[in-house]
Amino acid sequence: MCFAGRSNPRGIIFWSACLLLSAIGPAMAAEDCPVPGAPEMTCIASGSIPVGRPPYAHDDSRAGYAVGDLWQAGGQVWHAVSVQPDAARWDPVPVVRPGDPFGIHTVFAGGTMRMIANYTGPALDIAMTVSGRVLQRTIAIRPDGHFDAPALEVALATRDNGTAVLVTRIYDQSGHHHDLTAIPGHAAAHIGAVRIAGHDVISWGERNGPGGFSIPADMALPRDGFFFGTTGMVASSNSASGAYPVLATFGQGGQAVRIFTGSYTLDGFVHLGDANNPDQRSGFVLPSSPVAFGIGSGPNGYRLVSSRAIVAHPSVIRSGTLSGGFIGYGGEADAWVAQGRGTALYTGIVIADAAPSDDMLLAFQASAAADNHDLPQQRTVFVAIGDSRTEGYQLADGGNWPVLMQRMARYHSYNFAVSGATTRQMLAALPAAGAAASGAARRVAVVFGGFNDHLEQSNIPADETVAKLATIVKTLKGFGFTVALMAEANTSGPRRVAIADALRRGRIAADLVIDPFAAGQKLFNVEDRRYWQADDTHPTDAGAAMLADVVWAHVRPLLSPVEHH
Repeated sequence: MCFAGRSNPRGIIFWSACLLLSAIGPAMAAEDCPVPGAPEMTCIASGSIPVGRPPYAHDDSRAGYAVGDLWQAGGQVWHAVSVQPDAARWDPVPVVRPGDPFGIHTVFAGGTMRMIANYTGPALDIAMTVSGRVLQRTIAIRPDGHFDAPALEVALATRDNGTAVLVTRIYDQSGHHHDLTAIPGHAAAHIGAVRIAGHDVISWGERNGPGGFSIPADMALPRDGFFFGTTGMVASSNSASGAYPVLATFGQGGQAVRIFTGSYTLDGFVHLGDANNPDQRSGFVLPSSPVAFGIGSGPNGYRLVSSRAIVAHPSVIRSGTLSGGFIGYGGEADAWVAQGRGTALYTGIVIADAAPSDDMLLAFQASAAADNHDLPQQRTVFVAIGDSRTEGYQLADGGNWPVLMQRMARYHSYNFAVSGATTRQMLAALPAAGAAASGAARRVAVVFGGFNDHLEQSNIPADETVAKLATIVKTLKGFGFTVALMAEANTSGPRRVAIADALRRGRIAADLVIDPFAAGQKLFNVEDRRYWQADDTHPTDAGAAMLADVVWAHVRPLLSPVEHH
């Protein structure tokens, strides 16, 4: 089936991939990386993950499971209805498309995969630069149900070197024509930079600047009864440029509902802002690994969900209407909010105009787990706490080392690093790390920070840096983590020496030390522009990939996850 020359309802021509389609045979989801025209693409693959097994009676409370937990294997999903020792019961959950659980209340569903059963038609409009000219193309959901990845690959191979492909429109598959359009002057989402479980991803990143998509003004949601959900992941729970990433804003002005991560406290939790309070910490931590995320509102508050957890956030929500808003952007009303750069890597977005029932949430969780090849039954948790070198300052979309490490295996990963964080500020991530550890059988944490302490604006003495790192390590160990401390880079020789001396003397009781910056290592010389940016402080994309390889070599035996290869 070819889309050459066929117009969508807006008169835009579908990008033709006829020759390529005939060459690859039957349609299937994209999987292998690198792809033609995008050798730098980050892939969190799924093809070589073993199908696994269904849950058994011994997958019970003693194994760390609780009622409501999910289990996914081979595209089938179960949920625990009893976890009595040796008598656990897991019931199957029907798997539908992610936008279908909400029925007639789905007012938007779109992304790089079929979000509504039987949908065929445009998925995205993209803009790319070819021979210095900006060209617009439309990529479709094909009749076989798959995103037309070969057509995207043609676009990637055709673009000018060094240019990105922007997403300018996400089509609404629900039939309501609520397409999301890139904000003029703030088109910040790419396509072709990341793939998750074979799905191309709509991606934000440090280099993209702040921005996202406008929600049409005629999309009206009840303040006390709506749902917003995503499939895919976020690259970190915080952001650079001294601001936090905004996942979504519904409505306008002081009456808007805003969903964001980190907040001014840079704590790694998901926060909510509404007419009651502009900054409410929810107690929910969002993994930086493939997982569903959703939030539903009702008269008595909010519920936040992933495939691992459902967290209630009680609140009295008055009736009213939320019209318009943004995805991935907070608007211009607040400078702190406006400059937040997104870290989302989405395969799909769903919006509904009703308070979600328990059955709706379960069906959404299950569909997303099956599509992302998520393994919610895993009880392996990895946490990273640090500064911009872990958060991903000025790296490509999904290019920080904790994300890149997930190319090796699938486990639950949380990146609580904050650009600009000192060790004083890194302490703020500890409650989120404790929440992430809940129910885990294996817990591994990597701490990498201290450089910002010596900067003039911080002026934190080396002894305090050591004491704060010791506190962070001790607290994480109290949560049950095996803790690795990353040695300081050679950007700051004195701080590196102070931390190394503290480790030798036992003042910092890390379980292991990772030193990618020792003499003879590729990351030793901070003036090597292959691996370090011009500031001699932040890794390049290649440097971040090197860090991922080095850290993985140390923590792989501790994580013991289901591996890709």
